[in-house]
Amino acid sequence: MPRRVSPAPLSLPALSALVLALSACGELSSSNLSPSVVPPSALQPVSTPTPLTPSAFALTLEQARQAGLAVPNNRIVLLLQEQGSDLVAQLPASEVDRWLARTPTWPGVEGIDLSITLGSYRQTATAPLRPGQPATFTFTNPPAGEAELSAVAYRGSTTLAQGKGSLTLSARSGGSGGANRRLAMLVLSEVGVPLLHTGSGVPAPGQPLLLSGENLERAETVLFASAANPERLLRGEIRSRSGDRLAVMPPSSLSGSVWVAVADAAGQGLGTLVYDWPVATPAPTPTAPAASAWVVETLLDGRTAPAADPSGNTGSESRIYLQQIGGIAVDPEGSLYLADPAQHRIFRLSPEGELEVWAGTGQAGRRDGAADQAEFDSPQGLLWDPKGGLWVADSGNHCLRHISPQRQVTTFAGTCVAGYRDGERDQAQFREPFGLALGSDGSVYVADRADRRIRRITPAGEVATVAGTGQPGSADGPAERAQLLQPTALAVDREGNLWIADQHRLRLLSVAGQLTTQSDPEAGYRDGPLAESRFRSLAGLAFDSSGVLWLADRDNQRIRRLQPGGQVSTLAGQNEPGWQDGPTSAARFQQPAGLVVLPDGSVVVVDPGLPGLRRISRVASGPATPTPVGP
Repeated sequence: MPRRVSPAPLSLPALSALVLALSACGELSSSNLSPSVVPPSALQPVSTPTPLTPSAFALTLEQARQAGLAVPNNRIVLLLQEQGSDLVAQLPASEVDRWLARTPTWPGVEGIDLSITLGSYRQTATAPLRPGQPATFTFTNPPAGEAELSAVAYRGSTTLAQGKGSLTLSARSGGSGGANRRLAMLVLSEVGVPLLHTGSGVPAPGQPLLLSGENLERAETVLFASAANPERLLRGEIRSRSGDRLAVMPPSSLSGSVWVAVADAAGQGLGTLVYDWPVATPAPTPTAPAASAWVVETLLDGRTAPAADPSGNTGSESRIYLQQIGGIAVDPEGSLYLADPAQHRIFRLSPEGELEVWAGTGQAGRRDGAADQAEFDSPQGLLWDPKGGLWVADSGNHCLRHISPQRQVTTFAGTCVAGYRDGERDQAQFREPFGLALGSDGSVYVADRADRRIRRITPAGEVATVAGTGQPGSADGPAERAQLLQPTALAVDREGNLWIADQHRLRLLSVAGQLTTQSDPEAGYRDGPLAESRFRSLAGLAFDSSGVLWLADRDNQRIRRLQPGGQVSTLAGQNEPGWQDGPTSAARFQQPAGLVVLPDGSVVVVDPGLPGLRRISRVASGPATPTPVGP
């Protein structure tokens, strides 16, 4: 049976309460207050005090307090002042320190965004949060009337809390020094999120796990993780669901102490169950067929292939290695460019196999100039500029950078302050830009991951939102009303349609401006007609010259292809992760992510397992003996 108390061997940090609310004193009633929750990316097994029985475990604010769990103070107080035609909101230094503070039960926010909406007027204001200093948010010339003021507190791509309240704006005379006012805000979480109460015992192989709770008809994702490898999240396949019951087929590779959590389409859910899973029996090594049309080989082992230090020092201590590979791009000569978000650098791998640092000092920061002195912060998506050079989605700096052929780094688009704003590219704002794609007219499409939008930068330098409302969801329809969950990878087809990897869904933004879900909306693994196919976590998209869309299905450990006729098939990968070269029918991947098509038609896949690169090439005849690589 599942347990709510982590077993002794678990060293995972306990998230004692997965709840948070923003509120304040004022005219709004606190009786409507309900919890806003942390997405499953932050979930860990919850350690529950002995007096609290499992049947009572629903983790509302009040229950958390009664159980002795630490719940952050849920008050946010803003001081408002009219300054000329502007409205200025200030978060006092004491409040900034409280929201920034990390505790064993609270990760601390990275930023807070405020928005005012009144009719057609909408403006989002951001301000840096620095310890010991107040944060000031400025709204330019808001109109008079009854407006909505909303707040989002976030860390990385995780929304920790949301708040909203009403505000009466008066007509301003244009003078300065208006009267100060205090504003009341509440979080109103009106959607019932899935709540886990309990579950059946560990099911027999091939049988679903049965879970019980509340609002489980809203469950979109079921996550599993092993205590031995808590960073690797696995998804279960939902077979059936109702308000209080959920049947899910667990991944086949579970063993030992395993935790399970659920989440809705917005990534929200409460409660964690811990199971003792039996140790899995090793599966026999698959036998390679006599021949294969495609073969997988290791192109780059990031642990053993050193890169030259750009300083020119040839000493052994100057040799550096890849730590992590995010985005990948290829130039017309076949050179590969790799973003290493862990080292805040861009690497270049020549066709001859020489690896060198292309840009970045290795220190997180934001500095333009010569490539060996420029600084990045967790760069992700890369895109080759047909005019020469490289576009970089500098995710941690919330902007796009450009590296010229002369290796000069400039800020291409964005203010490098997290937020959301369209307009001229040097005034626009992004939040964790990720995947990039080139349009047929020379526009650059950006998967603005944490803003949950697709942005377009025209050749004239205008930034516009082409899909997404900013609210998490999976609603299809006209692009300005459709919703996205977490767009990452992008690819443009011959007709100019934009294909979007949105977690486990493959979405299509047509030239006419309609966003539609092309694959089965459920997570899982299934080949066949596109509308019936299932994916677990799409991490890479790329078209080849024949119009085939290559897809890296990360959590299924497979490389899959969508033919122009609409059929999805698996080319390489197995149920179990691994690092094995050879014919595609026997090859294994750890977690395939970004991919690019080379000029010769072969495909290079980023596999973060080592980290390293794998190449899939067509061969005239086989066979090649499968060769395990790495541990």
